[in-house]
Formats: sequence, structure tokens, C-alpha cells
Amino acid sequence: MPTLYVRQIPDRLYQQARKIAMAQGRSLSAYIVTVLEQAIEDEKLRRTRSKALSNIRRRRRPLPANAPDSVTIVRQVRGDHE
Repeated sequence: MPTLYVRQIPDRLYQQARKIAMAQGRSLSAYIVTVLEQAIEDEKLRRTRSKALSNIRRRRRPLPANAPDSVTIVRQVRGDHE
């Protein structure tokens, strides 16, 4: 298993991570691995969502110039059912 060294961690960040790890009964190393795994999963999800949104935007077609606005459509539907 590879070893990762991280330099120049701000003291405040290091101390906070250390406290959280201790509170969870974990080593600092185990806590950081968990945080890194979660960050990677979050990034994968963000990319998947971004790609899906991009696909939706690409397929979206503009409304025709003579299309009625939503207020007009709602009024027509309500008028038909009353």
C-alpha cells in the first residue's frame, strides 16, 4: 500500500483533524483516509451530476416564438375544469 506524505498542513487544520480522530476513537491516519475517500466519492458524484446536467442542457430546445406563456396555459386549464 502506498504511503502519502502531506507537507505544510496548517496547524489549525491538523489540530482539528487530530481532535476529531480522537473523538471517533481512530488514529489520525485512519481518519484522514476516511476523509479522503469521502472527498473522492463526493467529487465523482459531482462530476456525474454535472455531466447529466450538461446533457440535459444540450438536449433542451427553445420554445417557439409564438408559444403561450405558462400563466396563459394555467388559466386555460383552470377555466376548462371549472
